[in-house]
Parts: sequence; C-alpha cells; structure tokens
Amino acid sequence: MSSSKALRIISHEQLLTRVNHKEEPLRLRTATDVLPGGYAAAMIPLMIDWQASDMSSDNGFVIIHNLNHGGNPVDGTTVLCSAKVPLDGVEAVEFTFLPLDKIGKQGLIQHGQLRFIFAEDSPVLLLNYGDESMGSDCNIQDLVFSWEAWRAPDAGYDVKTGMNPAAYLLSPRVFSGPTRFLDDALGKRDWFSYRLRLPDGRRGLAELLRTNLALCDGVARHTVSKILEQSEEQWVSQAPAGVLHNEEALADWQTLRNVVAPHPDTGDSLINLPDENLAYQTLLRSCATMALYTINVAVDRLVASGHTDGLNPDYRMLPDLGQQEQWMTDLAETDLKGIFLRAPVIMRYLRANPQAFPKNIPHQLEKAGLLAIVHGKPHKLHYQLEGTTPYGTLQENLIK
Repeated sequence: MSSSKALRIISHEQLLTRVNHKEEPLRLRTATDVLPGGYAAAMIPLMIDWQASDMSSDNGFVIIHNLNHGGNPVDGTTVLCSAKVPLDGVEAVEFTFLPLDKIGKQGLIQHGQLRFIFAEDSPVLLLNYGDESMGSDCNIQDLVFSWEAWRAPDAGYDVKTGMNPAAYLLSPRVFSGPTRFLDDALGKRDWFSYRLRLPDGRRGLAELLRTNLALCDGVARHTVSKILEQSEEQWVSQAPAGVLHNEEALADWQTLRNVVAPHPDTGDSLINLPDENLAYQTLLRSCATMALYTINVAVDRLVASGHTDGLNPDYRMLPDLGQQEQWMTDLAETDLKGIFLRAPVIMRYLRANPQAFPKNIPHQLEKAGLLAIVHGKPHKLHYQLEGTTPYGTLQENLIK
C-alpha cells in the first residue's frame, strides 16, 4: 500500500445531501477527506439545530450535529453523529490540559479543552444510533469541546505559523469524552484536569454549558460561511458557462449558505467577538484562551443575574480576542534572529497576558474562586491510559 494518500473532495452536492440527512452518522476518512477549499472534513465544527431544540422549558435541550463519536484512529476514520444535549444535566465541568511537548511532566506548551460531565440520570442521547428497544446504549456521559486550528488534513499545526490569523480557521469541535480520550492517549497525551466551580452551583454549570454551546455555534457558522463563500467563488470561476446558467445548481449554494447562516436569536451583548479576523491565533484565539473566554462570558452572565458567591473578580483573566499586533503577524514568518529581536515586546505581552501560556490558567482560576477546592487544594485529576482513565481502567472495560 502506498504511504501517500490522495485527498478526496466532498462536493457541494454531497454537502447538500448531508444537510438533508443531518441526523444520520457520517463516516469520514480522517486523513484524506476534505471540504471544498481543502479543509479537513473531520474537523468540521459543532452546529446546533435550533429549530429542533428547546431552550425555554424546564427540561430544555439542544440538538447538536457533528459530534465526533465512534471513529477509529488506527484505521483513520472519523464518525460524526447527532445528539440531544440536556441543558440542565451537567453535574461537573473540567478544564483539561494536555502536554504537547516533553518538557516537564505537564509540558511547556499545552492544549486546553472543556469537559462537561452529565449526571447519570441526564445523559447526552445519541440520535439514530440504534433503538433502545433492541438493547442499544445511546447514552453519553461526557462531552469535550475543543477549539482548534482548522486546516488541511496533511498540514500540521505550528505555533509560530498560528501567530498569523490568515493561516488557520477557527473550529469549535465537540467529541464524546471516550473518543477524545482515546485519540489523546494514543498520542501519549495524558489529561490533567481541574474541576471548575461557578457561582450558583449546578445552575452556574448549566449557564456555562448554554454559553459554550451558543458561542461554539456562532463561531462555527461564521467559519463555515467563510469556507462556502470561498468555495462558491472558486466553483463559479471553474464551472462551464452552461452550468452557471443552471438555476438549480446555483440554488444549491444558496441553500448551503442559508443552513449555516447565523441564528437570529443567539445574539448576546456579553459575547463580544471581533467582527474581523475571527480565526485561530496562537496567543489571542487559541484552544485555551477560547475556553477561558467562554468561562468569563458565563460568569459575566451569572454576575448580571446577581450570582457572585465565591467569586473574586480582581483575579479574573479577561483575554482580548481581537487585538492583532504587527509583531504577531511578523513573528509567523521570521527566523530565529527575528524572534530574538522581538523578544522585548513578546515578554511585555506575556507579562500583561499570562493566559497566553495555558499552564498559567489554573492558578489564576483558583485565585478568582473558579476552581473546586478539596482539602484546601484545587480538585485536580490526572487521567492516563496506563493508569486510571475517566472511565475506569482498561482491565475493567475489556472482555477478559
């Protein structure tokens, strides 16, 4: 078998068919399937089906699409599913960090993500995944939300390249906990998790879930709309003249744009996202800073409702997502000498914005009163494949 794999473009016609069957599981080839424009299809972000959701009742829920669950990293497959998420079912949330290097036990550079753990009697429910009447277990007990640099499947992520917001798009991806943990464990990346504590107890955690879902959906629609706009322009430039006069073909693009258009009821004055350059950026809009931003918006909403218990606002980190500076853009293309020349301005920025280093975030969250404390210390958990996973040990879960 050849080591090089040809990319397979998923056409806009196939995307339209997917829209019409959006609740069915979709199996993709992780390393080869791309959307028009060349972006990895497996990295497509979470989207909410607002028409099918109910956010107003006591038993409110949202229907999400593009949940990464059930794929196999060994054979390079990703499976995207749909699920029903109970809005008041969260019993715990963890800010999870994964070391991306071998410097120290927890690494110098880390990936950060939010893990929502649902109560046993309020699980996430997979849709069209086999009926319970035949014994199928459709329940998921945790979801992991990960803000990632959307790129081609054969293009690795580079910290320096990511300083330029033109390099990567921003994709808020969602995984079932076991799927994400397996992916990370095979990459030899342990989970170092900090249990969050928000004002107003479990209602505060529910507010964090609602904020997280709305923010993810809003950014996802912005990003996918940008891809569709670029792809349609390319399609028009390459299509034969006869096709361009085909109203049905042109209507397909309009249908796709309508599907991903921002939802009118998700606007929030507390979600202050930049209008331009809403793309991945290593310092401003990274995995960890976007997760931290989500927490801050949720806390702002809780404070506005009068819930401040346990909160120390003087120590909150408030990342600015939009202030791209010229030295950041220059850094993406410079050599080692250029990095040294810019060292003073880099150090000034990092001192003023400690959240740029993910490993600084837990201590600041603790001082702000946003971490759960057990026996006088932050509630910290270490999950690893060869020890204790979030789901027990391998010996407990495998057939003997």
